[in-house]
Amino acid sequence: MNLDQQLRNLINEAPEYGVPAIIMEHGVIPVISAYAHQLDYSKYYLRQTLENNLVLTILGTDKHPEVEKRVIYAFPTVEDAAKFPDTKINDANVIAQEIPVSQILFQMFTMKEVDSVIFVEKPENYQQSKEIFCNKLQSAIQHNLTNLINSNSFNQLVV
Repeated sequence: MNLDQQLRNLINEAPEYGVPAIIMEHGVIPVISAYAHQLDYSKYYLRQTLENNLVLTILGTDKHPEVEKRVIYAFPTVEDAAKFPDTKINDANVIAQEIPVSQILFQMFTMKEVDSVIFVEKPENYQQSKEIFCNKLQSAIQHNLTNLINSNSFNQLVV
């Protein structure tokens, strides 16, 4: 499914998320689309536990061990997700789930325990990645929604 189809699905499913389709189409989708166009793939593989919980990786540095970052990795292939070195995870309990990029970005809007998603862009090369911070995505969507609601065109869309 290409990105346009994914975005159309989000608009069609908006009422299921408690969001009016018009708000999704004009307030949320433009931001998700802009972020998705910065990424190389239309779908990624996320590591999940058998209970469907996303695998969270906590990153830190030796210089500042008190500063931690909670991230989720998104991989371009199922093989990359399976081979990812993470000594804290029992691999028998982790699976790779294919998820459309638009759905990942939309879910990031509601993530509270995650600082960012790291999209690995080159198979077998974990250093080639793009990091999207949840709070920046959330702020961009909130800003776009505020602008939409305060615009004259919004009243015309709703009527």
